[in-house]
Amino acid sequence: MNLFWSPLVMPQPGGGGDSAAAGRAAGKALTALEEAKRVDDRVEKLTLACMAMWELLRERTGLTEEDLLAKVREIDLRDGAEDGKVARQFKRCPRCDRVMSAKHARCLYCGEPDLQAGAFGQI
Repeated sequence: MNLFWSPLVMPQPGGGGDSAAAGRAAGKALTALEEAKRVDDRVEKLTLACMAMWELLRERTGLTEEDLLAKVREIDLRDGAEDGKVARQFKRCPRCDRVMSAKHARCLYCGEPDLQAGAFGQI
């Protein structure tokens, strides 16, 4: 019998093996979509906070767009590369001196609150 037409080699409809893999793949895809939604929501909140701060500063201080763009460039260059990204800054827990996760409001090791999170850490 030809190997290409063998029922042992050919995928069978409803065979089960492929459906389990498809289910796992669908679960991973859903998880990725949910994470992308969380990231998108956070970007929207950060954009809103930045817009509000800029409008307040511009109205109350007379700063210009050029001033803002110069500061953006200055902050961008702090990590040595003008790439439009903020360098990751690691904070240490004041209680246990371990690196604190930027995703959590408390130290994962000892539970100490992250009091340095500031406005952007709460978004």
